[in-house]
Amino acid sequence: MKRNLPLFGAIFVALSLLVGLGVALTLQPANQAVAQTEAESARTIEVSGQGQVEAEPDQATVRLGVQTEADEAGAALEENNERMTAVISATLDAGIEENDIQTEGFRLNPFYDNTPNTQTRELEGYRASNIVRITVRDLTLLGSLLDAVVEAGSNTIEGIQFEVSNEAELAAAAREAAMQDAQQKAEQLTELAGAELGPVHTILETGGARPLTVPVAEEASLAADVPIATGTQTIQASVQVIWEIR
Repeated sequence: MKRNLPLFGAIFVALSLLVGLGVALTLQPANQAVAQTEAESARTIEVSGQGQVEAEPDQATVRLGVQTEADEAGAALEENNERMTAVISATLDAGIEENDIQTEGFRLNPFYDNTPNTQTRELEGYRASNIVRITVRDLTLLGSLLDAVVEAGSNTIEGIQFEVSNEAELAAAAREAAMQDAQQKAEQLTELAGAELGPVHTILETGGARPLTVPVAEEASLAADVPIATGTQTIQASVQVIWEIR
């Protein structure tokens, strides 16, 4: 019997180790579940913030062109080409760089008599339309440019869009202002609730720049430069921020 004692002792030690390991393995998932529950129940506060900056536009995009009509498609196209060539030449003479002139749309279509209460539509002729987009980087040229292109033969001016060349910098400033606005609101609310603001959990950005578009009448006076008011452009940013609170 005495010779079997070491064997029984070894078996007892092995069983003790297995039991201890089983307890450890059993407790580990439980501890993870508790930690996960605590994380999910963390208190948070969600606040929105708005920011905006204003700037005077320093450039503009103008969409203009020529529309012609004739009984034959070839005649409408020929007249359109002649007048559009003159318009582009006048644009260059007004101080616009060639790289800032881009064709945006060209169409040649038949048009019909749309008299009401008629059973059939009769072909009246063909209409050619050519639209270009012009970037004006010096706004002091804008009024004289419009006069020049109308005098050269342009009869379609779709509108003017004023822009700022440093929009990215202004957008960054608007986002900074929006974040500061959200921070101030969150600090005030947590203080009123007797809590303390913790780290940021989530940030969502919405909003952006809104370009100003000004329509221009086709019958603009040719006696003097077309008067243009650029106004100001507002760059807006909005954020939704979630903070943890303690």
